[in-house]
Amino acid sequence: MATATTTLATATSTTSATATCVSMAPGKDGYLPPEACGNLLMYRPSFAAAVFFVVVFGITTLVHAVQGVVYKKKFTWVVTMGGIWEIAAMLMGALLAKHQNSETYDTLHTILFLLAPLWINAFLYMTLGRMVWFFDERKKLAGLSAQRFGSLFVWLDIFSFLIQATGAIISSQTGVSNSSIMLGLHIYMGGIGAQEFFILCFTVMLITLHRRLIAQEKRGIMLERLHNGTMPWRWLFYGMYFALTMITVRIIFRICQYSKGTDANNAMLSHEAYEYVLDATPMFLSLVALNVTHPGRIISGPDASWPRLSRKEKKELKRQQKAEKEARKKGLYYPDTNTNSQEDFAHGGDSGVAEQTPLNMLRYQEEGGHQSYTAPPAAAAVSHGHYDDVPPVTAYYPAHDHDYQPPSARWEGYSSYDHSRA
Repeated sequence: MATATTTLATATSTTSATATCVSMAPGKDGYLPPEACGNLLMYRPSFAAAVFFVVVFGITTLVHAVQGVVYKKKFTWVVTMGGIWEIAAMLMGALLAKHQNSETYDTLHTILFLLAPLWINAFLYMTLGRMVWFFDERKKLAGLSAQRFGSLFVWLDIFSFLIQATGAIISSQTGVSNSSIMLGLHIYMGGIGAQEFFILCFTVMLITLHRRLIAQEKRGIMLERLHNGTMPWRWLFYGMYFALTMITVRIIFRICQYSKGTDANNAMLSHEAYEYVLDATPMFLSLVALNVTHPGRIISGPDASWPRLSRKEKKELKRQQKAEKEARKKGLYYPDTNTNSQEDFAHGGDSGVAEQTPLNMLRYQEEGGHQSYTAPPAAAAVSHGHYDDVPPVTAYYPAHDHDYQPPSARWEGYSSYDHSRA
């Protein structure tokens, strides 16, 4: 972290009454003592420690990339990106150890090191959304659908990211006043404070789902999904709890570190070991924990990913929704609790209603003795996840053929009535 710029001395080793630093060339391996002009650090950086973490972060990140391909989990690019940022931060730290007066290396090291954990945080948020989708019988948590739940926390993480990035950029600048640096640090601390608040809210939701799945397992519901992975489903929760704990340890450290300002007597700023022990190490351990309890090992099988409709399927679904909207306006639409929901349509009628036939999906409407027919996808289409032959979502007929008296006002306005019905 850059500190307030000092006044350059005019002499090489002898300082005047107004000088606050000593001008000297970098020594062996680019070393500059803290009192040297141009030095950006309050400590002597360790090149070996930086290289060590480049290697260990590189290993766990490579494993995450391979696991994403093997388990076919595209969203793992997020945690892989977090690992890449950690690698880049450590690489910049190694270069900074050799060039301690390089503002470029110092700025990049600071920004990457401070922001990399947010990628890991976002991965946890995305994982929980998929856990709700795959394991939970209601596919909802806190009143939100699985997809919306995951998206909400990802956006909150982005919000925290922007605040922290603003603070990190301001505080990492050189040649600015100490008040400007402190402003950047305060903004950054506000960002990590918001991040920790979101983590606590997220943890409550994670515990809620954990307890719900335990009860669901005892009732014998969706056991084939809970036990379909290569390791017990509970281990995914344990891995996420551990990763969240490591992120929290790191946040507490950063708040304590910067709350004391840029004073040279601040031990957390003047000793590099604190950053490696309380920031780099927890983040490395969280990545390793997510390697061991990788979502791909537990969330596996049919319906393990978000449903994806083809362009033709999306067009058909949109047409059906439009038809329902028009029917509502004309007072002809009555929701049928036996029909497939939009989510069922999206993932192949997995809720158990896909096997219904047109006959048991007919019901009398309260007015006029009419019945509504919502045609399901053909059995073959359901089994293959295609709905090219899906008929119009709703057609309204008289309850009995002999009841039909054309053209009544009730039927004239509705275009989907089939006058040729046998």
